Amino acid sequence: MEETTNQTTSVIKSFDNTFESGNLVDTFSQVGEVGIDYALELSEAAPILKDIPVLGLIVSGTKTVANIRSHVLANKVFKFFYEIKDVSIEKRQKFAEEYCQANREDTAVALLSILDRLNNQNYVPIICRLMKAKMDGAITIPEFNRTVLALERTAYTDLELLHKFVSDYYEEGVAEAFEAAGLVYQSVIDGGSADSSSDGGSKMKLSHTGRLLLVYGLGYKAEARVPRSTDVKSDIAWEEIGEDEILKITKS
Repeated sequence: MEETTNQTTSVIKSFDNTFESGNLVDTFSQVGEVGIDYALELSEAAPILKDIPVLGLIVSGTKTVANIRSHVLANKVFKFFYEIKDVSIEKRQKFAEEYCQANREDTAVALLSILDRLNNQNYVPIICRLMKAKMDGAITIPEFNRTVLALERTAYTDLELLHKFVSDYYEEGVAEAFEAAGLVYQSVIDGGSADSSSDGGSKMKLSHTGRLLLVYGLGYKAEARVPRSTDVKSDIAWEEIGEDEILKITKS
């Protein structure tokens, strides 16, 4: 148990040192965007492990595929550092400080936890773009948190449909999944006619979080901040009740 705790602590410290101080431009100029297996096989010394030692700590013993989760996490960490290689150390340090202050949690621990929870490695570049948006002042830490949480709840295969909800739209299954993740809201409430069992043409539209993910995470060209509105439709005709009708109702 103590050995496991020490190894976990070493991984967190190593990740933190690389995130806040690592010269990632030089590191990836040698390797490029390749899989971690290939990077480790470039030479017996595996030079990248010297620059990003956290990878070695995570993948130790995973060549036998004894721990698939650790191997997958190592791939995510590799992609993460590749995606932020052009971000200055100063910006990374400022993000780490602000994130820690806002969340009252160690930034390295939080980022490793986020990467570990992602259900698809292709989400890593999206997370990094959202992080860069925060570093550039386009979004806040709370907005970053909410958008990342929504992304974690979303199936990768659904993401390509998110842009359709810029306008009022509905697609069975996808709309409900996006709503559960907090990415859309019901923008058109259509109850249908009074004598019909139909639920009408209710629609969904991007929520504030959904727009931030679309614009800053997926790079889609759209307005990032749009006022929220809901349109209620119904074929039910309302008529005023006269005094005579009111008297009849109250006396009956």
